[in-house]
Amino acid sequence: MKSRTSFLLHAMTCSRVAAFPTSRAARRAHRLSNLLSSTSTSIDSFNPIGPPSILSEFPVGESFSPPSLHNPITRLSQSPDLFYIKNFVSQVNRDVLISAACNQGMKAAGTRKSESNTIRRNSYLTWIDPYSIIGEHDETSRQALDVAREMILHSQELFVHEAMHKVIQEGGQVEYFFAEDVQIAKYDEDGRFDYHHDGYSRYLTVLVYLNGVGGTYFPFANLGQASHEIDIAIEENAVDLARERKIGKDGILLVGKEGVHSYLSSWEGLSSNSVIEVEAGDAIAFYSYKPTGDKDWRAVHCSLTVPEEKWIATCWFRSDALTGPFSYLKKSALLESS
Repeated sequence: MKSRTSFLLHAMTCSRVAAFPTSRAARRAHRLSNLLSSTSTSIDSFNPIGPPSILSEFPVGESFSPPSLHNPITRLSQSPDLFYIKNFVSQVNRDVLISAACNQGMKAAGTRKSESNTIRRNSYLTWIDPYSIIGEHDETSRQALDVAREMILHSQELFVHEAMHKVIQEGGQVEYFFAEDVQIAKYDEDGRFDYHHDGYSRYLTVLVYLNGVGGTYFPFANLGQASHEIDIAIEENAVDLARERKIGKDGILLVGKEGVHSYLSSWEGLSSNSVIEVEAGDAIAFYSYKPTGDKDWRAVHCSLTVPEEKWIATCWFRSDALTGPFSYLKKSALLESS
């Protein structure tokens, strides 16, 4: 099937040939071809729902130390884009978030594939919601609101593409992206969250380990171009493919104080590049959509069954404009204004 560029080029070239001498038509067609090719290449490489340019250039294993962060950002995977940040949230602020969540009360997480197949187990969540906290006299909740705001702003500064920062300066942020309230989740012993894609136009996820228990697994991280199957999969197929991957050998597993033995029955075939150790306060940031606005199934992940209580804080950045049916038009407009 021809691209929209090739169809347009073909139509305009034919009309020029009918109206002008061949040599002149050829020159015009050549100039038009170069123009359209340049525009197409620019928009194809322009990825405002991906990492900032300075991070996208770094290969796997390399680190970058931004001025606003005491510790470096390390790339863990190229596909999907996955980064690791050491000590992203301080112990004091972690304690504030956990205390506020306990004070607010946490509801059982109810994400389901069907009535008979719960993909979450023994997990509970709440949100640091400013509308419910403003006016409250509970000092811990008010402190949690400040911590959550700081987490959102810091995540935005480090991981939101520079084109989006220009949108913020020009007052058009809501049209292109916004940050959800910070979610606090707790997993009891044997809690889990099965393979899933974050979806809902959540193109960027920043997840903080609040008490140092990990268990996050990305089965397709660093898969490279060896398998085309995952790129053309639908969600159900992507989940089936994820279950075929070998933890500790394929993809990347984030492990905390619980130890890698909590998830592996055998050390045979264990790859050191597939296991990353995390501590309380560390964070990961990953991107879940392709530049086209389609879901990137390589970002499918899960929280494995944990042997002890686990706390995490999550901030999602969403873009309905750049992941929806008109994403190409919105992306073109954003590129033109950049």
